[in-house]
Amino acid sequence: MRNIFRIYKRDIVTIATNWAALIMIIVLMIVPSLYSLINIKASWDPYGATKGIKIAIINEDKGTVFKEKDINLGEELIEKLEDNDKMGWSFVDKETGKKGLLEEKYYATIEIPEGFSKDLTTLVEKEVEKPKLIYTVNEKKNTIAPKMTDAGVKTLKGQLDDNITRTVTGAMFRACNEVGIDIQNNREHLRRIIDGVYELDENMPEIKELLDDSIEGTVNASELIKKSEEMIPVVYDSIDATKELIDNSQYYLEEIEGNLSDLSPLIEEQLVLGESSLDALGVTLGNFDEKVLPDVARKTFIALSDSANDLKKIVKTAKYDLKTIKSHIDKISNIEIKLKETEEPEGEDPQKSKKDNKELKYLQGIQKDLKSVSRKISDVIDKLDLIYDRLDVVIDRSKEEIEKIDTDGVNIQALTDTRKILDDIHSLVANLVDNYDSELVPIIEDGFKSIREISDSGLVLLEQGKGILPDVENLLGDFTEITNLSNEQLVKLQDKFPDIQDKVHKLAHKLKAVDEKDQIDELLDMITNDWDSQSAFMTSPVEIEDNRLFPWPNYGSTATPFYTVLCLWVGGLLSSALLSLEVHEFEDGTVIKPYQMYLGKLLTFLTLAVCQALIASLGAMFILGSYTLHPVMYVLYSVFVSIVFMTMIYTAGSLLDDVGKAIIVFILVLQIAGTSGNFPIEVTPILFQKIYPYLPFTYAINGMRQIMAGIVYPILIKDTVILSFYMIGALVLGLCLKGILNKTTGKLMAKLGESGILRH
Repeated sequence: MRNIFRIYKRDIVTIATNWAALIMIIVLMIVPSLYSLINIKASWDPYGATKGIKIAIINEDKGTVFKEKDINLGEELIEKLEDNDKMGWSFVDKETGKKGLLEEKYYATIEIPEGFSKDLTTLVEKEVEKPKLIYTVNEKKNTIAPKMTDAGVKTLKGQLDDNITRTVTGAMFRACNEVGIDIQNNREHLRRIIDGVYELDENMPEIKELLDDSIEGTVNASELIKKSEEMIPVVYDSIDATKELIDNSQYYLEEIEGNLSDLSPLIEEQLVLGESSLDALGVTLGNFDEKVLPDVARKTFIALSDSANDLKKIVKTAKYDLKTIKSHIDKISNIEIKLKETEEPEGEDPQKSKKDNKELKYLQGIQKDLKSVSRKISDVIDKLDLIYDRLDVVIDRSKEEIEKIDTDGVNIQALTDTRKILDDIHSLVANLVDNYDSELVPIIEDGFKSIREISDSGLVLLEQGKGILPDVENLLGDFTEITNLSNEQLVKLQDKFPDIQDKVHKLAHKLKAVDEKDQIDELLDMITNDWDSQSAFMTSPVEIEDNRLFPWPNYGSTATPFYTVLCLWVGGLLSSALLSLEVHEFEDGTVIKPYQMYLGKLLTFLTLAVCQALIASLGAMFILGSYTLHPVMYVLYSVFVSIVFMTMIYTAGSLLDDVGKAIIVFILVLQIAGTSGNFPIEVTPILFQKIYPYLPFTYAINGMRQIMAGIVYPILIKDTVILSFYMIGALVLGLCLKGILNKTTGKLMAKLGESGILRH
């Protein structure tokens, strides 16, 4: 041991007393750190400075006229881009844009063709032509810039899609609203038509009596014709108007049912998003301890408050959607359904009446089920109110803790209490999600199915009524010829009349059944809702809540682990290349053993490694301001990594001389590309994916990321242990093979020196 420290002491004294050697050592300490600091600063925020990326906008759109209104979407797009500073938009003509792209003045061009606005208006025509934006990018100019311009043009397209969707759906819902209002304004006229059908049914016995009187000679045949002709126009008007009304009602019912059905999976998706948000909040609180920095704690509480506010928006949206469904269900379930009276109208089949009553009882049963659904929805709304109140508590506590951090520090008990409230909220949301598909959704779907059956039955009745009209027309034709017919012909006409009378009676009776259910009023209520809110929902039915685990504040901080580790390896490589690895004999002739030479010189290199690590890590934190959640651990881990690397590099050079140094350079090349420093390892070629687990950079970078952004201790411990194995392995090889390999490599280096090519 004495000789080991004598070697180390001699090196330190030599450095301290030789100004040239001292300058060289200082350079070796600083240069690797400069390498990392410069690269980190260069990549500090590349995606936040995209306004320097020049993109030429060429507007050739000539506009169009649609329904007596001038439209020019190209000009509207230019106006929006003038207020957008995310990219360096340049508004030029076509010739200037193409020339600038070719001469690399612009990274890309976006051309708005002259028929852009006109193509959009083909949406209302049979042949639809999609409008196009012509995007041209110069990929030769830069590697990353095309990816940035791609993102810019996709964002531009997304904004156009949203505007178009909002316009189209707004027009659709506004049209439904206007139709509903128009029907409401003409409700009295519609009522008169329906009443006319009822009056015709009531007058059919009188018509039959007139026919009988004609046969008996008591009434003139022309009088019967006149009476009948007065009734038939009412029949035509009643049936046509009623069928049109029911057709429109079924169409609007399908539209509304589709919208309400879409709400159900969206509510569940919003609840699932809320549950995921609670998990992210729980993990954030779990990373706190008493040693957390006030600035980090404040940022975390701000993020916690923001996340809780976002979750409140989800809860509020879910409550609104559930209340919308409940309001429609309540309207349907409160419709009064009456059973038919025991006494049937003349000519009505008793068995048919019983069947009708059975169907009405079935509808009453459906109403009871819908009321049960309404109560369950109310229970869910109550639970959402409870979640909403708990979130208010979380937000208030976060604000209180932010105000107290600078004076009182982090209150662990307050964190524990807040975590309990979040657990309660998580349980409530999880319970809602678990019971949603199995209980609430199937009942709502069954209710809509029953409502559809009611609507279909009304259409069948009208089709049956329309089939009666030809018979009535034939009857009038027969009546026209009655004046000149004999008594025998009148008898034949009398034989046909009971069948016609029966059909008219059934039409009136079934139309009355539909009228009593108030389906027309219900449909009008549904299609006269707020069309603007419905359009906004269709434009963007889903919102994304962005939650980040172990967030980095900027891109430069994310690059710090890679460049710090890289500079430590480069520092070790430069040290082995510029400093002597040989150990000279002592002046007193003391014999130095190989392992003593190895360890003595190693101490000198490790001292240099510690200095390099301190400068690199402290420089990243204090000069650049790299984000570090655990700064002391970051510095210590950097020193540890530097010692491991220097041990490996020194051992290779000490045992194999220049051959060992060449091996170290080769390993460096592999590690730069094969350790996922800037890209995920999964996107690299298969060769690098296979060697990834065996490279020291892998565990040095991963461990440093854990310390800087948030520690998961099993991962950090694994990385530290594996790096320790690398160092132990290098030490074992150096101690065991120093004497053996030096003899072999000494002869090899001497032979290479004789060639006059190498320095030996």
